[in-house]
Amino acid sequence: MVGFAWQELKRRILNVGKEEKRIEILKAALKVISGVGFEGAKMEDIAKEAGVGKGTIYEYFDSKNALFLEMIHYCTKCFQEGLLKTLAEGEDMLGKIRNLSMYGAEFLNAHAVLMNSHIAHQALPEDMKTQMKSDWNLVYKTIEDEVRKGMEIQEIRSDVDPEMAVAVIIGGVNQYVFKKLIEENFTPQEIDHTGIAKTILTGLLY
Repeated sequence: MVGFAWQELKRRILNVGKEEKRIEILKAALKVISGVGFEGAKMEDIAKEAGVGKGTIYEYFDSKNALFLEMIHYCTKCFQEGLLKTLAEGEDMLGKIRNLSMYGAEFLNAHAVLMNSHIAHQALPEDMKTQMKSDWNLVYKTIEDEVRKGMEIQEIRSDVDPEMAVAVIIGGVNQYVFKKLIEENFTPQEIDHTGIAKTILTGLLY
């Protein structure tokens, strides 16, 4: 019995270590691919950034395509988890949109390399586009759920199309935050998150 328990403990420890290593590789891939683009990224560069041997990467991912797909999923999952928390902390629709703006700015600032033109404008394989669309649909659905709740308690007009409302919220926040962060070099804290939230909500309420 003791022997079995010890083996199970070792198995769990090894699994935790493998998961941590996998995440480190994903983070390294994010940094390298964002800097030089998918086509320009080399597995040896990703391995060097992760502090592992090239062969180690192939123990976790079959190919660069598989690594990139998982990287996209990991990044979106991190955003989704943080989004759920930040929306829940908003006491009303104004607070939720303000928090979305603040969280989006902080996330973009922390992952600014994602906006590098190498990755933003390159032609991605269809399977990667499909993965990105599937992952980001979860983000849209999360915000749409909040919009519908807002409509139920009359924080948003009942005649508003929820899908259009989500487009207005995401589009408005993204454009404003991107302009302030990237073009005007604001920090996330310097951005008027309450102002953009009020502007967006005014259009959805009146």
